Amino acid sequence: MADSIALAHRNLILAGFMGTGKSTVGRLCAQRLGLDFVDADEEIGRREGMPIPAIFASRGEDYFRARERELVAELSARHGCVVATGGGMIVDDANRAMLLGSGVGVCLTATPEVILQRVGGESAAAQRPMLRGDDVAARIAHLLRERAPKYAQMHYWVDTSRRGPDEVAEIVCDIYRREHTRIPVDIPAADAHYDIVIGDGVLDALGFMLAGRGWTPPFAVVSDEGVAPRYGERALRALERAGLCGFLHVMPAGEAHKTLASVEAMYRAFSAQGMERTSAVIALGGGVVGDTAGFAAATFLRGVPLVQVPTSLLAMADSSIGGKVGVDTDFGKNLVGAFKQPDLVVADVGVLESLPTRELRCGLAEIIKAALLSGGEAYARLREAAARGALGEGRAPALIGALTDAILLKRAIVQEDPFERGRRALLNLGHTFGHGIEAWSRFQLKHGEAVSLGMVCAVRLSHAMGFCQDALVQEVIGLLRSVGLPTALDDVRDTLADLAFTPDAIWSYMMSDKKKRAGKLRFILLRAPGDAFVSDAMPEAIAKDTLAWLG
Repeated sequence: MADSIALAHRNLILAGFMGTGKSTVGRLCAQRLGLDFVDADEEIGRREGMPIPAIFASRGEDYFRARERELVAELSARHGCVVATGGGMIVDDANRAMLLGSGVGVCLTATPEVILQRVGGESAAAQRPMLRGDDVAARIAHLLRERAPKYAQMHYWVDTSRRGPDEVAEIVCDIYRREHTRIPVDIPAADAHYDIVIGDGVLDALGFMLAGRGWTPPFAVVSDEGVAPRYGERALRALERAGLCGFLHVMPAGEAHKTLASVEAMYRAFSAQGMERTSAVIALGGGVVGDTAGFAAATFLRGVPLVQVPTSLLAMADSSIGGKVGVDTDFGKNLVGAFKQPDLVVADVGVLESLPTRELRCGLAEIIKAALLSGGEAYARLREAAARGALGEGRAPALIGALTDAILLKRAIVQEDPFERGRRALLNLGHTFGHGIEAWSRFQLKHGEAVSLGMVCAVRLSHAMGFCQDALVQEVIGLLRSVGLPTALDDVRDTLADLAFTPDAIWSYMMSDKKKRAGKLRFILLRAPGDAFVSDAMPEAIAKDTLAWLG
């Protein structure tokens, strides 16, 4: 799981202005978490044999900052320690990148008035070199404004103005314990830079992830009738805990409501609540909620911030990542939409515990798809976990590992091709057939079930065209069956009511696929796990013969 910050190796980085409590809170956190503690300023003073004011006075700020950079490089290479940074340490871009790359970054904040009181009032300049001047209060306000963009790049923000050290330490420790993995996404072509946070209970830390971003309340928590009763109020409480206000907008559940009418209802709610361009939409739900609320966020006021909080395995592994949002129409699925990268993705694996078995299996379809595209160790890990039945529980370590592998695969592809002009098309493995099957079923089949059937068709088509061995076909079918996914229509016959199956019927739905090029369908085929490619040179008769295998 390269390029992610894993639980066992994380540091806890405390940043913030002087007087916000970094050293005191840091010591308390280290005691409670059983980690080493390093106060950066104290460590530099120890090495130099003099306090920080004396270093500034005798050797200058440039010398001090150079010693800071050396210490940052050392601390970033360590594992499992609490670091209380100096007030200006993370202002340096390289320092900040190294520190945040080593663990969980929490910015402690306070009002200028509280900071002035804590540092000793107007007499503080004698002991605080950065506050020297005629007006300490004005100097504090100036430095806070100057550093705000740097502090805004931390992972979490906790206001300490009205909280004692013990309460702040408990909040920070809670944040640290909940987060398992943080995966950064960097898409310069789309001007998008955000994190995917995976953890158990991270939904409860949501407000602290948003508090320092400069966004304007109210925040719209958009959910559906299935998810809102369980998690809607919990999300609002998470906002309130960080001093933010929000409101809950509930849409009807199900693919049938992934429509422009649902988006229009969101527009009305957003307007009625007084949302502005810097007010965020929080999509709390599965793929339907994420796609629909995401499209509303992309278009309301020509675009507002979007936070994806997926509550299904399928949405965590796929639809919440990568910035494709949209709605269905009478003439096709996802035909009206936009590219809208999220500003944050929060995947709380704890919610998977209550996910119905059928929904969990649907998510496994996307995870298997990702493993087939990845090949190598990710595919081997997934096959081994499936063989021992280790993927059937929401909090299972093997499932969280497979989910992380899937996210890393999608992250890599989306960073390379955010607008689906090239390699990103590979993520549609199983989907050219799957979308047609899903529409033909009148959405009685769930997306993951249709994609499972679509992957069987894709690998059968690969074999029919001579690109892979029959052994791969049987291997993929066996893998899908081992987690309870359908590989033929007989597996879902009870779900399909009285629908009559013909390859032509499904083909007609496939031909409305929005991903056609020059009127030709684009199929994702496999030579082997990790070796997929796109082909539009596909005889219709062979593709229909592949569909016939389903019946």
